[in-house]
Amino acid sequence: MNISKETIKKLEELGYNVWGRKGYKTTNKGLSYRQAENLVVVLETNDDLKIKDVKTPKEKEVTVEWVLSKIDKESSYKNLSQYLREAFEYSISIYPASYGIGVHTLGGYKMAANEVAVKLQELGLKYRNEFSDAAWVYRFIISQDKNNMKILESL
Repeated sequence: MNISKETIKKLEELGYNVWGRKGYKTTNKGLSYRQAENLVVVLETNDDLKIKDVKTPKEKEVTVEWVLSKIDKESSYKNLSQYLREAFEYSISIYPASYGIGVHTLGGYKMAANEVAVKLQELGLKYRNEFSDAAWVYRFIISQDKNNMKILESL
C-alpha cells in the first residue's frame, strides 16, 4: 500500500492505532507498509473497542481522509443476517451472515451452494460469490441496493 509516515502519525493523533497486514503477516512483525494489502484501524475508548480491517488500493495513496471515509462507510454497513434468518435456517453447512449467506466448504459445498443460489434467485436477490481468505467458506455476498433491501425487509 502507498501510505506515508505522516498519514500514520495523523491517524494516531486522532486516537487510532493502525498497522498494515498481508495475510497473517503484519507491519508490527517486519512486513513493510509497501507490501501490506490491508490497513487495520483500531479505536479504543473507555468501554468499547472498534476494529476495522480495510482493503487498500495498490497504487493510490492512502490518506487520512480516505481511511476516515472507509471507517464511516463500514459503520453504515447493514447486518443482513437478521433478514436472511427468515429464508435460511442455520445448518452445519449453510448459515446467514452479516454479508449474506456462508456455505462451509469442508466435505464438498457445491450441492449446498446450488441450493442457496436457487433460493436467492427465487427471492430475486442480487449477489456475488467469493471464497473466504482460507477458502473454508463460500460466500454469497448480497447487494445492499434499494431493491434488495426492499426484498429483505419483506421476508
